[in-house]
Amino acid sequence: MTGVILSPMSLVLDPATEARIQQEFATGRYAAPADLLNQALDLLEAERMDLAARRAAIVARLEESYAQSERGEGYSPEESRALLAQHRAERAAHPLTRPL
Repeated sequence: MTGVILSPMSLVLDPATEARIQQEFATGRYAAPADLLNQALDLLEAERMDLAARRAAIVARLEESYAQSERGEGYSPEESRALLAQHRAERAAHPLTRPL
């Protein structure tokens, strides 16, 4: 649907969504429905960009890990299991410091 302009646009909202919008307007933060919609779309775009950046970082880390493995660097299976057990024990000892 790229390049298609849908104007004017009207939306049919279910009662629960309409109630949520009314609650937001009651706060006084938005002067018009378009303001609220723009804010929501900005948040969606930011989340999409954040997810893309996270994905790129994970891919880069995986590629580096694979390259290290190809060069013969890294841990043996036994060392890997020992390190994993150590990390699990550390997380269990400090549950509030777990990364999200």
